[in-house]
Formats: sequence, C-alpha cells, structure tokens
Amino acid sequence: MLPIDLDVTRSVRAYMASHLDAAEFSLDRLHRGLRDAVWYSPKDRRALRTLCDQHPHEFTRWLYECEREGRYTGLVMVWPPGYSTPIHDHAGLWGIEMVLQGALGVDDYELVADGDGEQQPRFVGTTLLEEGQSCAFLGTQGHAHRCANLSARRPAVTLHVYGGLLETYLNFDARHGGRYTAQPTTAKIDGRIGVEHARRA
Repeated sequence: MLPIDLDVTRSVRAYMASHLDAAEFSLDRLHRGLRDAVWYSPKDRRALRTLCDQHPHEFTRWLYECEREGRYTGLVMVWPPGYSTPIHDHAGLWGIEMVLQGALGVDDYELVADGDGEQQPRFVGTTLLEEGQSCAFLGTQGHAHRCANLSARRPAVTLHVYGGLLETYLNFDARHGGRYTAQPTTAKIDGRIGVEHARRA
C-alpha cells in the first residue's frame, strides 16, 4: 500500500461518481468528459517518478480505484523503456487509456476465427498516443491490442479506467508459422495507491 494522493486519480473518481449513472451509457461521451476532467499536476509527476525509480526495468500495475458496485476499476501503469505487452483482449470490458508521461504505440487487432475455430489476431492499425492523449475501446469479443513504450530511454506512465474488474484476460502468444495461441492470464496487481485505500486497510 502506497499512500500516494494523486490529483489525477481524485479527478477521475469525482468525474465517474457524477457521470456513471447517466440513463444511457455512452463510452464516447464518458471518454470525452473524462479527458477534459482529468488534471495531471506537477505534484503527481513527482510522486509517480518514485514508482518509476523503484521499478526501472519492470512493467507494474497499480490499483487506485475499485468502485464499490463493481462498475469500474482504475489503474496506473508504469512502463519501462521499450516495454511492449503481448497482444491481449480485455475480457469483454470497455476501457479508456490515457498517457500521463511519455508516449505509447497502440496496435489494434481484430480477432477472427480460423478454420480450426481458434481466434487469430488480424492487424488493423496503429495509434500513437503522446502525453495527454487517450484512446477508448468497447472491449467486444473481437477486439484486442498491443501497447508499447516508444522510448528506449525513458519510462512511460498511463492511466486506465475499465468497465468492471479485469481479473483475467487472454494473451495471444505467437507460434511457429505465424499463428497464435490464446493463453488465459491473471491480471497482476503490483500494489495499491491512494489515501482512500490507505484508510480502508
């Protein structure tokens, strides 16, 4: 438990508390509003530098919110230089991902069943996300992506909001011949940050 009080995570909580109860859910509206509401302060940058320094060569995931009704969870992720995730899905959850520091390359894939009935990722396109930029996805069964820190020298920090608790998901591991195998994977949490979590402990 790290008692780090971040302006950016408090602004996410405040926005979600007042907008998640809309009569009709709209990911586009939520994404636009959250993007405008989030404030990443100089204090936050200094605090998260500590996480980067403590884990200079390790990709880490830090939980800052698990909404009591299970409607969303929030994570901060620290990406070491050059780190890339496998191709992966999000177990049907929608998501919003924002770059706080650095730059991320996001490769999007469509999952298509092959002749054996196995899902194979087919490349769709790449999106470059720089500081302050974000992307959103519905998390449908046919969606997957791979993310990479584009810097070979500097860490990246990202903010994530998912439409539920992401406990397991599928990684798509490359096999011989360019085919992929879907591997169930547990979503690792390296720790919790925020004064709210510190009070509950």
